Amino acid sequence: SQTPEAQVRATIAQAEAAAEKREVGALRALVSEKYADAQGQDKRAVEAVLRFYFLRNESIHLFTHVLTIGFPEKDRALAVVLVAMAGQPVKRAEELERLRADLYRFEITFAKEADQWRVVGAEWRPAEFVEFL
Repeated sequence: SQTPEAQVRATIAQAEAAAEKREVGALRALVSEKYADAQGQDKRAVEAVLRFYFLRNESIHLFTHVLTIGFPEKDRALAVVLVAMAGQPVKRAEELERLRADLYRFEITFAKEADQWRVVGAEWRPAEFVEFL
């Protein structure tokens, strides 16, 4: 009986944990078969990007900060999430400046499919350190 916002936050936390454990299957389960983005990528392309990133990075630690979650429609959510990807654990945003972390700003669209919120689209761009503060 969680609120829709709490459910979306839980899905984001699941994705973060799965990425840190390099669990492509768990991440794949969070992406809808209907996934499409402005770059023309589908679910299969997203999976390929994840596999490439995992191959390139032996250790992955994420620091996420959810800026907003909105609900433009009943079973649709839009989350703006800042994500720092580093090779070592990050406990506080202030640590990001001294680490060589990759910083991104994601706008993620979720749709409720059955009883699970799944990603149906995403846009991202590099983020600045100051956005995390």
